[in-house]
Amino acid sequence: MAAYSITYDLHKIKDYARLQEGIDNLSDKFWIKPTLSQYIVKTTYNSAQIRDFLKSYIDQDDVIFVAKMDLNDWASYNVDQNLANQLKTSFF
Repeated sequence: MAAYSITYDLHKIKDYARLQEGIDNLSDKFWIKPTLSQYIVKTTYNSAQIRDFLKSYIDQDDVIFVAKMDLNDWASYNVDQNLANQLKTSFF
């Protein structure tokens, strides 16, 4: 399994619950949300598969960006300390 960053912009219809349902289904609820428009998930899917999977959970005018992450090299500022600790220790 690899870690992926999923960022998004929901435009006209902002159905955040629907997108989170897709993230839950994609990752077996194994995710963290360090910012308002980002999830970090651990999954066996690749970036294109994640994008294609989530397209059915968003509208045509919404934006999804998926990138594989190297969690051995990251930094944050003002991210909730509990989330940062999860990334440093047990999350992945």
